[in-house]
Amino acid sequence: MSRKFLSIFVLTVFVLATILAGCSSSKTPESQTPTQETSKPVTIKLGMWSSSPAEKKIVDDQIAKFKEKYPNIDVQIETIVGDYMQKLQTELASNTAPDIFYLDSMPAPQLMSSGVLEPLDEYIKKYNVDVNDFEPALLSAFQWEGKTYGLPKDYNTLVLFYNKDMFKEAGINEPPKTWEELRETAKKLTKNGVKGIVLSADLARFDAFINQNDGSVYKDGKVTLNLPQNAEALDFYVGLIIRDKVADTPQNMGEGWNGDAFAAKKAAMAIEGGWMIPFLKEKAPDLNYGIAELPAGKKKSTMAFTVAYVMNKNSKHKDEAFKLIEFLTGKEGQQFVVDSGLALPSRKSMEANFKEKYPERAPFIDGASYAVPWQFGLYGTKLVDAANKACEALIMKQIGSAQEALDNAQKEVMQSK
Repeated sequence: MSRKFLSIFVLTVFVLATILAGCSSSKTPESQTPTQETSKPVTIKLGMWSSSPAEKKIVDDQIAKFKEKYPNIDVQIETIVGDYMQKLQTELASNTAPDIFYLDSMPAPQLMSSGVLEPLDEYIKKYNVDVNDFEPALLSAFQWEGKTYGLPKDYNTLVLFYNKDMFKEAGINEPPKTWEELRETAKKLTKNGVKGIVLSADLARFDAFINQNDGSVYKDGKVTLNLPQNAEALDFYVGLIIRDKVADTPQNMGEGWNGDAFAAKKAAMAIEGGWMIPFLKEKAPDLNYGIAELPAGKKKSTMAFTVAYVMNKNSKHKDEAFKLIEFLTGKEGQQFVVDSGLALPSRKSMEANFKEKYPERAPFIDGASYAVPWQFGLYGTKLVDAANKACEALIMKQIGSAQEALDNAQKEVMQSK
């Protein structure tokens, strides 16, 4: 998994009558049997985005193993380049979309609610898939109105990356565990042109602080951006930059994103996900860093960025398509995720294997039990854009308080509904 999980897709959701008409004639799970369907040579098309050679290798290796088990099922990969969601929606509308494909948690509600995806519940029951083995925050991201539309293939959580050498020079023995410790640690590390921590004006980062403060920006189908506890959390986050002056944005440091600032040693700490590890290996191979769970507010919380395999409602080979989903997200398929170390396995039963192979990365796994999925229902990118603008306005001192900034953001989202 790569930083692609942080990309926000601009969705133009539509449902064409031809799609729904085609769906009505599809076979139901009850009308098929595993023996009948898996005995016929069929081709299943798998859609994925262009991420990295390492991710492509995971899928290739998984498919090779799958073919050993189901030699009659040929799997063809369709790598969708460019604007993934836009091209996928075009294919769904023209009935040329893959049988199964990647779906990020953020745009998932739009497709789940539009009728273009096949509900998986009957297949899950038919093939006795243990969905309780998935981390709840991951599975819930692909459930809509009581139905399950996707099984998560992997995920990442946010953690605190810290420069061990800078910590040692400052006499700091361990990473901060609370907000106050984060502030005090950042103060000690801010010197000689280096900031204690780099912070981006991005809801994908500061939402973790909001959740830690018993807040939420979206709950029970409603936008809740301007809750008082949200304003309190954002005030702390931005305050590290404008009041305490122990943090700054990567842009103000002359860098593109948090990873660049951390790799360049312009910041002693950064809040990022597992995609930082291969990035740092290439960009700063000699950097001596550690990984810790995020400092907690009133409670622990982090973000879960996940992607699932979902099924096209118009697939002509639904049993075989589900068999592929089942394998890719099952223990056999997930072992390839563990071995690669590129992302975290979505099944709880595989977490011990991951920790054993990568003990220093345990904080990623430890955060899964209290993670909140990166998803805001049908409001999606509108909510994210408004929240980001609120944070930016505060950092640039264009607005007086976090509460006022979030009040404006709430109004903006509701007016654009």
